[in-house]
Amino acid sequence: MDDNQILIARMKGAHSFLPGGGIELGEGAQTALKRELQEELGIKTCEIIRFLGVIEFGIKAKNYCEINHLFEVKSKELSASVAPESLEAHLEFYWIEPTLDNLKREDVLPYLVQDMIPQLLKDGKPLWASNL
Repeated sequence: MDDNQILIARMKGAHSFLPGGGIELGEGAQTALKRELQEELGIKTCEIIRFLGVIEFGIKAKNYCEINHLFEVKSKELSASVAPESLEAHLEFYWIEPTLDNLKREDVLPYLVQDMIPQLLKDGKPLWASNL
């Protein structure tokens, strides 16, 4: 988050989501986030400010479940006044004000994040959201 803006990733021609990615075997969630930011944006240093919560998202018909760990991250290499350039051709990044209307308009997935982020910012304490 920077200047009341959050960074959003978009798969070109598809959906939007919060930056990050999968955790590799033997890797912790915070280490994975830092690695993903390095791979996707070239961020060499960042500070994890706080743990924001967890989203469990499942699609029973597809026998699919993901668990998202949310963190607030700051880096001197990012500024809300400039959209960061992706190092991966299939991704683009942009900043939005984290309101419910903006998150819904941008269709940020998993959809539970659309309600969760504004609530987190209002309450200031970690949340757990699940559709399971």
